[in-house]
Amino acid sequence: MNEKLLPALKSFGFTTNEAKAYLSLLQNNPATGYEVSGNSGIPRSAIYEILKRLESTGMVSTVDTNPTRYIPLPPDHFYELLENNFSSNLDTLKETLQNVHTEIEIGDLWNIRGYDSMIDRARNIIRSAKNSVYLSLWEREFERLHADLIDAEKRGVNIVIFSFCKIEADFGRIYSYNLDSERLQNVWSSKILMVADRESALLGGVEMLPTNKVAWTKNAAIVSIALNYIILDLTLFGQRYNLDMGGVIMDMLDGEIRNLDDLLHEDHEPIIVSDPK
Repeated sequence: MNEKLLPALKSFGFTTNEAKAYLSLLQNNPATGYEVSGNSGIPRSAIYEILKRLESTGMVSTVDTNPTRYIPLPPDHFYELLENNFSSNLDTLKETLQNVHTEIEIGDLWNIRGYDSMIDRARNIIRSAKNSVYLSLWEREFERLHADLIDAEKRGVNIVIFSFCKIEADFGRIYSYNLDSERLQNVWSSKILMVADRESALLGGVEMLPTNKVAWTKNAAIVSIALNYIILDLTLFGQRYNLDMGGVIMDMLDGEIRNLDDLLHEDHEPIIVSDPK
């Protein structure tokens, strides 16, 4: 149990010994400081100061005085305490950061390094989406983002997914060539392309390496290019299988792009220049 819980508690700011003391009390309580020391391996010279700190934060409480015996905060209450503290700290941080003057332009291109960092960024984008998420991705990344996409659709977000790989789901609009991922990997490099609310885009490779790099941007021109790339994949998909993709594509078009499409449907003589021989 400690193999997973110790790192988890340390990630929330607990020292190794504080985490060991709390976990020891979960398994054996009530207990004296001497008993906690023996069960956890924490030196007796340090255990009482550690228990005092845990008591001051509400993590442990005393039930006797002669000798003093300690009990841990129950796990469900412990979780609520961490959740409330974490949420409060985040609110304070957000409010404070908003008052910090910065010259960073919102349209800058940000490099996200590492596969896990890419997945985390993709999840954050989906969780923040208000209107739409358009995706071109492979089966492995779809499985990683599956739960977040379901939650997004429940919030009313329009989900459209294109993939060359086999993808099965009962939500959103999914268009897949249904190809085997392993065979496809031999002829086509795996990538991810995401556009959320027509305002931000995530694009790049999806190698499961710490050196993998993707780009995240709110630059309007790059977001438009990324959106058009997904639209092109859907258009070619419709042509191959003789499907009418007009409805889904028109939903994805907006503003100047939609106006351009209307203009192109007017009567004009096309100009075709042959290659010189």
